[in-house]
Amino acid sequence: MKKDPKSFLYSLIDYERIIGYDYDLEAYRDFLGRLGAPHKKLKNIILIAGTKGKGSTAAIINACLMESGYRVGLYTSPHLRRMNERIRVNNKSISDRELNKHISNIRPRIKGKHRARTFFEILTTIAYLHFLSKGTDVAILEVGLGGRLDATNATDPLVSVITRIGYDHTNLLGTRLSQITHEKAAIIRRNGKLITIHQRPVVEKILRKVAEDRNCNIIFADELHDVRVINRSIKGSGIYISGKVGNFKTFLPLIGAHQIENLSVALAVCAELRQTGFELDQAATREGIEKTELHGRFELISENPPVIFDCAHNKDSFQALEKNLQTLNIRNFYLIFGTNKDKDMRYCLKYIFPKAKEVFLVGTDNPKAVCPQELLRKARRYQKDLTFAKSVKHALSTIKKKDSSTAIIITGSFYLWQRDWKV
Repeated sequence: MKKDPKSFLYSLIDYERIIGYDYDLEAYRDFLGRLGAPHKKLKNIILIAGTKGKGSTAAIINACLMESGYRVGLYTSPHLRRMNERIRVNNKSISDRELNKHISNIRPRIKGKHRARTFFEILTTIAYLHFLSKGTDVAILEVGLGGRLDATNATDPLVSVITRIGYDHTNLLGTRLSQITHEKAAIIRRNGKLITIHQRPVVEKILRKVAEDRNCNIIFADELHDVRVINRSIKGSGIYISGKVGNFKTFLPLIGAHQIENLSVALAVCAELRQTGFELDQAATREGIEKTELHGRFELISENPPVIFDCAHNKDSFQALEKNLQTLNIRNFYLIFGTNKDKDMRYCLKYIFPKAKEVFLVGTDNPKAVCPQELLRKARRYQKDLTFAKSVKHALSTIKKKDSSTAIIITGSFYLWQRDWKV
């Protein structure tokens, strides 16, 4: 029996749901060529790699360009609710009808030796085709994993962007920062432009060397402007910006000091786009920052009691979560935690678990989930009040029945996000 389009897509190899990493970028380019090379026809591609901050940086750039009147394609991963949200034009997700149409058209070509084999490659292809059909002025592409072999790296970007690099996917990209950096530095183009920030010495040395070897102009965002925080709250930061994009006050509705760094990178991209002829004035930039939307990053789900979801899943992001809790003076909280087998939870276990009033252990909605029993074995050294919960919703209900005022933090994975938050 023939599968429907979405079922067919989910039947492909999906490295977000199985452990492994076996991409062939040249074979994928051949596959795109048989489809008319849509990746070569897209205008003004902004390609974003990095360990953390890719989604936030992409969201800010997207908002600023939209406020300036441009039609913007945005491709991100993973999704929180529906696959469709990964592919958006001016924040409107691709429809089921459009998605199914593209899958049906591509499906007969997925055969032979040189073919796209994976869920991510096909979805990336659909993003290229969809953006072309919608006539986007700019296409913002978030690298899925690494950079060197990623399907987004088949493109020829106007600007390459690398956010902060740290440790993640070490089983696939390497256990040393130098290995991880080389994988991500592969998005740097010969005679192109790279926007990044000053990084750890070993990372920055490699980025500078690769850029020099490829005659690529490297731009450090933190040298172009200064972003000063005026005030912070659980809903975002009031800030004052001075530099290449102008001097003005605004509000960033993304919480945390690390988001100020991501904003800095996004502003540098906006400044570079202005240099190439884009009309991005100060008012549009300010409005764009204030209208930035991004779910799942230290997001306040409800206020009474405070329920906060954060997709942190590696050392750097757990450090950012810890800092947010300290900055916002959230010292008394319950923790709902679940993660996947390919994620490093050690920092969270050692530094966040002990501070929680009680920790509820759950599985994630992913075949790679660490089972709660395994979490218990690793966590009992750091926290004595550990409880199994069959789901995030069950944990929330249990907590609220006995304590209706204490904050609740949900973290460890994107896959803990609920389709319908009823809290």
